[in-house]
Amino acid sequence: MIPGFSKALSPVKQITSQIAHKPDKFVRISPMFGAARSLFLRQAALQFGHILVLLPDAQAVAESATEMRLSDPARPVMEIPSIKPDELREKITSLQSLERCVIYAVYDILFSGVPDKKHHEENLLRISMDDNPGYEGMGEYFNHFVYTRQKFVENKGEFSRRGAIIDFWSWSENSPVRIEFDGDFIESIRYFDPESQRSTSNAEMVTLAGPLDEDTNVPLIPFTEYLSNPLILLRSEELAQVHPDLTVSDSSRQTSVVFDEDTDIPVETVTASAADPISQQEFSILKPEDIFGSFSGKILIEEPFTGDRIESGLKPAPAVHSNYKTLALVISEYIQKNYSVVISAENDIQKGRLEDIITGLHEDFESLLDEGKIKIITWPVKAGFVSQEDNLLLMTDYEIFGKPYRTKVSSKQLKKKGKSKDLSTLVLGDYVVHEDYGIARYQGLETIKIGDAEFEAIKLIYKNGGTVYVNLNYLNKVKKYSASEGAVPQLSTLGGTDWVSAKKKAKKRIKEAARELILLYARRKASKGYSFSADTIWQNELEASFIYEDTPDQSKVTDEVKNDMMGESPMDRLVCGDVGFGKTEIAVRAAFKAVQDQKQVAVLVPTTILAEQHFNTFRDRLQQFPVRVEQMSRFMTRQQNTAVVKGLKEGVVDIVIGTHRILSKDVEFKDLGLLIIDEEHRFGVVAKDKLKLVKANLDTLTLTATPIPRTLNLSLLGARDLSLVTTPPPNRQPIYTKIEVFDIHRIKEWVNHELSRGGQVYIVHDRVRSIENFAAYLLRYMPELKIGIAHGQMKPADLEDVIHKFLNREYKVLISTKIIESGIDIPNVNTMIVNRADRFGLAELHQLRGRVGRSDRQAYAYFLVPSKEALNGKSLKRLQAIEEYSDIGAGFNLAMRDLEIRGAGNLLGTEQSGTINDVGFDLYIKLINEAVEELKAEEFREVFKDLPKEERRSDPAVETWFEIGIPHHYMPEQNERLYFYTGLFSVKTEEELREYEQEFIDRFGKTPVMVNRLLACALLKLRASEVLFERINIQRKVIVITLPKGKDEFYEGQFTLLMQYVNSLTDERCTFKQDKEILKLIIENRFETPERSIDFLMKFVGDTKALYSPKTSTAE
Repeated sequence: MIPGFSKALSPVKQITSQIAHKPDKFVRISPMFGAARSLFLRQAALQFGHILVLLPDAQAVAESATEMRLSDPARPVMEIPSIKPDELREKITSLQSLERCVIYAVYDILFSGVPDKKHHEENLLRISMDDNPGYEGMGEYFNHFVYTRQKFVENKGEFSRRGAIIDFWSWSENSPVRIEFDGDFIESIRYFDPESQRSTSNAEMVTLAGPLDEDTNVPLIPFTEYLSNPLILLRSEELAQVHPDLTVSDSSRQTSVVFDEDTDIPVETVTASAADPISQQEFSILKPEDIFGSFSGKILIEEPFTGDRIESGLKPAPAVHSNYKTLALVISEYIQKNYSVVISAENDIQKGRLEDIITGLHEDFESLLDEGKIKIITWPVKAGFVSQEDNLLLMTDYEIFGKPYRTKVSSKQLKKKGKSKDLSTLVLGDYVVHEDYGIARYQGLETIKIGDAEFEAIKLIYKNGGTVYVNLNYLNKVKKYSASEGAVPQLSTLGGTDWVSAKKKAKKRIKEAARELILLYARRKASKGYSFSADTIWQNELEASFIYEDTPDQSKVTDEVKNDMMGESPMDRLVCGDVGFGKTEIAVRAAFKAVQDQKQVAVLVPTTILAEQHFNTFRDRLQQFPVRVEQMSRFMTRQQNTAVVKGLKEGVVDIVIGTHRILSKDVEFKDLGLLIIDEEHRFGVVAKDKLKLVKANLDTLTLTATPIPRTLNLSLLGARDLSLVTTPPPNRQPIYTKIEVFDIHRIKEWVNHELSRGGQVYIVHDRVRSIENFAAYLLRYMPELKIGIAHGQMKPADLEDVIHKFLNREYKVLISTKIIESGIDIPNVNTMIVNRADRFGLAELHQLRGRVGRSDRQAYAYFLVPSKEALNGKSLKRLQAIEEYSDIGAGFNLAMRDLEIRGAGNLLGTEQSGTINDVGFDLYIKLINEAVEELKAEEFREVFKDLPKEERRSDPAVETWFEIGIPHHYMPEQNERLYFYTGLFSVKTEEELREYEQEFIDRFGKTPVMVNRLLACALLKLRASEVLFERINIQRKVIVITLPKGKDEFYEGQFTLLMQYVNSLTDERCTFKQDKEILKLIIENRFETPERSIDFLMKFVGDTKALYSPKTSTAE
C-alpha cells in the first residue's frame, strides 16, 4: 500500500544513513512530520530489530500503530497503550519470539519495571509439538500457576478439558490456546476466539505462565532490556511533559467506599492518595541522558528547535480547514514552485470523490492530473508533509477535511461466529413457545426410548402438568418466549382450543396490518413523483467532507436513497441503524440533493431536543453552501417562528427542522420536495394521520435507531423499501472504558480534564429521590461547577429546558438518571461517569456509553462501584465485558432482542405489542412472513409479479431405527448439545452444515459414530427439503418416504418424473402406497449398515433433484 516515492524520499535516506554512521548513542534530528515518520520507520526496520516509538497517550499509540499496519500489513506491530503488569508479561513473551518489531508505547513504559529475564524464564513453560509436558503434566502446571477450571475458557487464568482437548488462556498470551492430544502426544496447537470459541489460527509454540503478582519480591528490570538490536524514537518536548514521580499506583488508591444504601452517596471515603498531589511538588524536566544511562541501543530524538541536530528538510503540510478555496490556492502555489502534489485518500470511494472535487476547483487541474503533477492515491495515512529536497507535497484527506484518524484496522476476515444461541441459553423453568401446542415451561433435555433406540428430546410442561417430548426433528418448532418487557405469559392447555384461537387472531391482525402496508406501497409505486437531478460537484464536496469514513453500508444506503429520489415513483424508504452509525449524515446528503433542485425539505422529529440537535448538525454540515436551514420549536420566540413560516411560504427557507409544529395548518411550503422523519413510531396518532396526508406523493425518508429483525428484511421486500446500516465508521474512536472504585478526587480529576478541553460531562445517578443530595455532595468538592439535574419525574417542559441549557453549554455537567440512554446526542459531551454501575444491566451500560464519543475526540466512560472485591461474579464479569469491548457496536448483541421486539411492532404499527405478547416474538415474525407471502401470492399477485420467486421447500422429518445424537461423554454440557441440535436441524445450506461439523471437531475433537450419523441425517433432511419430501423414516426392514400432501403443482409435473425414476430402479423393491390423502413410497431396506442406508437415500434424493431441475447439480 505504500506509494512508490517512499523509498526514494531524501530525508528518510539521509536519516537512516546518518544513524548507521554516527557512533553516538543519542542522535538528534529535526521533527519528522505526518506519514514521513512511518516511511522512516519502515526503512529503519531493515537496520534494527526492535524499534520502540514513544508517544504521549493511548490514542496516539493506537493511531500510529494503525497507520503502520495499514501501510505495511506484513510488519509485526505491537501496541502498549497503558501499563498493566499482566499485559506487559504478554508483551515481553511475544518480543522474545520476534526478531523484528515496531513497538508503539506510552512514555510510562520507561518507568515500569518488568520481571528480570531469569525470573521470567523460570516462570514460563514453552509448549510445542516436540516439547510438551503431556496431558496429565498440563494439569500439574495449571495447579502450580493457580489456574481455575471452567466449562469454557473466556478469561486469562482459566483452563478447561473436554476429552482429548485442553483449552487455556495464559497470562503470557494475547489469545486463548487449544491443544489437542493423542494420548500424551500433541496433535495440534491452535489459538481460538473466546467469544465464538472457534479456532482462529495454528501455532507452532505457545507459552503458559502465572500472573504477575505485584506483592512478591520479583527482581525488576526496565522494559527496554528486553529489546534486541534496538532503536528508540521519541520527541524531546513530549519527554519534558513526563513526570514519573506523579504516577500514583493503583495500590495507593482506595479499594472500597461505604455507601448509604438509600441514597447511593458515600458516607465516608477512605482514600490514601493526597487530595491534590501535583500542586504540592516541584519537578525537574527529564533529559534523555537521565533515563537511558544503561541502555545499549540507539536513541533518536526529534528536537523542535534548531541546534545540534540533523536537518531533515521536512515541514508539516499546509492547513486547509475544509476550505476549498484555500485548497486550490495551496495546490496552485506548490505547482508553481515546481513541486509534485500528492493527495492521499482513505479508500477508493473517497479517491473518486477527491478527483471530481480537484478537477472542479481550477480549470488547469484536470490537465495537471493527467500529466501526473497532481496525483490522488489510496493510502490511509493521518497527516502529510512537505519534503523540500524532493519538491514533494503530500496532503491527506484526513487533514483536508479535519477527520479523526482510525484507531484500529477493520478485520477483513469474517469471524467464525457461533450461530444463534437462542435455545441454548434456556434454563430450567424458562417459558418457550411450541408452534403447535403453545406456551410451556422448559424442563431440560431427557433421553427417551423410541423402538429399540434411545434419543434425546426436549421436555415441555404445560398447564395442569401436561407433558410433551419434542424430538430433534421438531426442535425448530420450539422457540424461547420473548415479548415486550415485563410481559408474563399464560401457560397453554394441551388439547385445548385457547392456543389455536390465539394464533388465528394474531394471524388475522397481522394480515390486516400487512395488507395496509402493501396497499400503501403499491399506490406509491403506481403514482408519479418528482425525479431529482444527478449528483453535482457540490454533492461530491459535501460527501467527501464527512468527518467519518463511509462504511460500505453507508455508501450503499446513500446510493439507494439518491436512486429513489432520481426515480419516477415517490420515495418511501426506511433507514434503520444503531445510534452513531451515520443515519443523520444520509439524511443531510438527501436534503442537500433536494435543495440543489430548488425544492424545500422538512425534517420532522419527535422532541424539541432532537430538533435542536438536528438543526445544529444540518447547519454545521451545510455551512459552506448557500443553503438556509431553520428550526421551529417552543425554544424559538413567536417572532422567530413567524419569520420561519413566512420564509417557507416565500421559498427563502430551504430546510426546516421541527416537531409536529411543522404539520400545523399555518405552515405552507412554496415547493416541498422531501420529507425526512426521525423515529416515526414516537409520534402520536394525530401527527401520524396528518403525516399520511402530507406523504401522499412526496419523497419520504424515515430514520430509526430501533433495529428491524433480519428475518423480516426479505419478506418485506415489496412491502417496504428498507435499508440497514449495521456497521460503525472505522475511524470512530473506541470509548476508553474503566471500572473504578468511587473516589471523589478521581471524579474531580476526570471532570476537570474534560472541562479543560472545552467539553462537558454526563454523570449518571439512577435514584431520583437522592439525585439532589448527590449533586450537593459533588458541589461540596467542586463548588465552581454549573450543574443541571434531569430525571424522568420532571415535567416534560422542565426536562427539555434543562437539556436545552446543557446543549447550549449553560451547564457544564448534567447529573441525570438513565433517561439519557436514548435520544440525546451532544457531540461536546465526551466524559461519562456512572455511579453504582454494578446495579445496571449490560445493555443499559452499553446504551449509556453510546451517548459519548459522538465527535472526533477521545471519549471516556468511568463505571463506578463501591468495591471491586465485594462484587459478585456475575456483576464483575458483566463490567469486565463492557470494559473490554470498548468498540462502538462491540462484541455482543446487547439487548438486540428487546429492541427488535420494538422494531417489529413499530413496522406494522405500535398496536402490535399485544399480538407479540400473545404468541411470542419468534412466532410473530414467522406469522408476518406467512401473511406477507400469502398476500403477495393471492390479493397482490399482479403487484409482485416481477419479484423473484422464492424457492419452494418442505420441512421434512428424518426418523431412524438406529441412535443418532451427541453422547454425554463427548459433550457434557446440556445447553451446548441443545445449541448443536437446534442448529443442525435448521440449516439452510450445506455450507452452514459444514461449519457445524468443523465446530464439533475444533472444540470437542474427533466425532464419534453417533455424531457422524447425526450430521448425515441433518444433511439428508436439508437435501430432502429441496425435493419437497415430507418425511423419511428409516426402519430396519423398509424405508418409507412421505410425498407432498395435496400439492397440485407437484402431482401435475414432478410426480410423473419421480415415478419414471422409481420404475427404473431395477435393484430396489419399491412400491407406492396411498394412505387417505397421503402418498408414500416404500423401499425395501436391504442395507447391512445405517451408513449404507443413508448413502442410498442421499443418492436417491440427489437423482430426484436432478430430475426436477436438470440444470442443477446435486452438489453445492
